[in-house]
Amino acid sequence: MTGQKMYRIVIILVTLGSMAGIGFMTGCTPPAEEEVQISPERQKAIQDSLKKVWERQMLLSWSLGYENYKNKQFRDAIPHFWKSAELDTVERFPLVYHYLGDSYYKLNIPDSAEIAYRLGVENYPEKAYYHRDLGYLLVAKGETEEAVEAYQRVVKLDEDPKVDDYKVLGNMLIQQNRTDEAIEVYKKLVELESDNSEFHDILSRLYKQTGAEDEAIESQIEALTSDPENAAIMFSLGETFFKRGEYEKSIKYFNMLLERRPDDTIALEYVASSYQNLGQFRPAIDTWEKVLALKPDHKKALCEMATCYREIGQLSKARSVARQALKIDGEYGLAYIVIGEVYESAVSQCMDARGDRKITFDDKLVYKLAYDQYAKAKSDMQFADLAQRKMNYIQPDIPTKEDIFMRQDVKQARGECYSWIY
Repeated sequence: MTGQKMYRIVIILVTLGSMAGIGFMTGCTPPAEEEVQISPERQKAIQDSLKKVWERQMLLSWSLGYENYKNKQFRDAIPHFWKSAELDTVERFPLVYHYLGDSYYKLNIPDSAEIAYRLGVENYPEKAYYHRDLGYLLVAKGETEEAVEAYQRVVKLDEDPKVDDYKVLGNMLIQQNRTDEAIEVYKKLVELESDNSEFHDILSRLYKQTGAEDEAIESQIEALTSDPENAAIMFSLGETFFKRGEYEKSIKYFNMLLERRPDDTIALEYVASSYQNLGQFRPAIDTWEKVLALKPDHKKALCEMATCYREIGQLSKARSVARQALKIDGEYGLAYIVIGEVYESAVSQCMDARGDRKITFDDKLVYKLAYDQYAKAKSDMQFADLAQRKMNYIQPDIPTKEDIFMRQDVKQARGECYSWIY
């Protein structure tokens, strides 16, 4: 027992002793020279009697306070709890400041509630619940920085960690952009509830903020293991792997999503683009077909599918598909660019067929067709820069004025290889 608490007991006993002594007075003042001798046995009996009076008053105060509290008579409970706190020098009722503060809180007197909770923290610093009480009140008041400190003490002191405490602490740390500390809190939350996909997802996003992408992916995979039907995590993993250029893994997770949501056109687009980036153009075409079955006016999907046909050498088909996009939007620059690329591929294809990479006048005429397509694409601001770069690249290979003057009668490429163009 501390010296301060012993001092309080002495004061209380002396006070009670003075009150009890009145009962022994006869109304006459003893002669000054007469000394009253009290035996040790009598002294002990008086002390025991006083102690019982003190205990009864302490118990009575607690009982009256708690009874009123239970009956939601908070205003009536408060003075009894204060009396109980004053008399309780032996920590008989450690929850007294909790009920006292809660009574004030229920009466919408937060400043007094804060005083009670701070007294609880001061007198019982090892009790996690007082730090929680104070932290909760500070959160409500918007005093986040001190609230964080309170909840940090809660999770440190509480032998039985509570998910809600870590959640409150984690959210406040995120609000304060204390990402590294928030990561540690959410790692604990994942440990406490390994099957909670929300905690895994938040932890993943926190890792991403710090650039720890591998850890973020690992956390998401664990989240998906605990919640195997979570389409949002599947999408996130698929998108993450796509951006990392790990297209096979991207396809894996988007296909998992498509098993559950087969009409998800965005997932289908990612799968088609992944196949395309892997050079697997047939599966890409099949997937673009699925996109177009759901969204027939998807002009970008048409252009991407046209590109796939160009890559496998089906140039006439590629141009035909790109022209479908122009039927939807006659100013769509990407469609003109794809058609221009088809003509460039035609030149390369014909050179390979004749076994000669030297540019002929026929080749130049087809390059001019590509150049003209790129020129049309420039009217679409979204693709204007790309179109200009392509024009600059092939300009040296289109017919010069001298070429045209020398072959004024030749308007189209005459080689059999180019017959499909006209």
